[in-house]
Amino acid sequence: MSGPVLAMAYGALGAVLYNISKGMQRQGIEAVSGIFVGRRRTRQAVRPRPSSKSVALYVTGFILNNSLGFFAVLANRHAPASYFTSMFGLGIIALMLYSGFILKEPTRPLQYAGAAVLAAGTLVLGLDGILREHLSMSRLRLSAFGVLTGFTLLAVVVLLSWAHRSRSLLLLGAIYGLTTGFAASLDPVLKGIGQSLGGGERSLPRLPLGWVFFLLSFVFATLSFVASQWIFSRGVRASVLIPSQNFSYIVYPILVQSLALPGFRPTVLTVSGLAAAFLGFVLMQLWTPRK
Repeated sequence: MSGPVLAMAYGALGAVLYNISKGMQRQGIEAVSGIFVGRRRTRQAVRPRPSSKSVALYVTGFILNNSLGFFAVLANRHAPASYFTSMFGLGIIALMLYSGFILKEPTRPLQYAGAAVLAAGTLVLGLDGILREHLSMSRLRLSAFGVLTGFTLLAVVVLLSWAHRSRSLLLLGAIYGLTTGFAASLDPVLKGIGQSLGGGERSLPRLPLGWVFFLLSFVFATLSFVASQWIFSRGVRASVLIPSQNFSYIVYPILVQSLALPGFRPTVLTVSGLAAAFLGFVLMQLWTPRK
């Protein structure tokens, strides 16, 4: 199996496990909700104790959530980060099934159609990756990557401020999904930079600067996890948060490589795959039940 195909296989497996983990975390969030929303005084004398099932679901979801970094390290040995992240749309099908049949979240047929379109975009991006010449993250221009990340962080602050002022759970879910997806996508990107600095892709960094990037990736992965748990505790549905998160997770590494990795140029397949992913994202959010 060629390097890019193997990287995408790791991405597909990681996508399914990660998306299911979010459904589990949403289902078991009451087990730890006090951490995120605080123990407010109410007229009830005793707060109900979380069930062992909720705790087990949440812990299982936590473990599966953090397996994504392991698969990213394996994938980065074979291809740039976008090969891994471009497969993420496949996991949305698993999440929609989990949300509909397990969480009993209201789901409309057009949401499933949107999930199918998003997954189709993922497959097109996968074909685009297979047809490309092999590139290495060791050639990434760090200055261009830094500027792009800085502008994106500024945009995140503006969007989050707007979402909080709106007091709309749907908008909060969509914006937090884009934000946590961006933070999560920096995990494989930063790991890939760290693993490749000094030439050649390795399981662990070779240079001290590579270790800085590698360890920084865990910071963004943790921020993504904490933010998603907090917004779940506010009542946002998994079927709202995760499509936005997946879209951002797929798009950002491709944007990084298009602007900062010499030799990586968007093709007709790249644009088509991203357009399908965007259409799927819009369909899933536009027809999400408001209640």
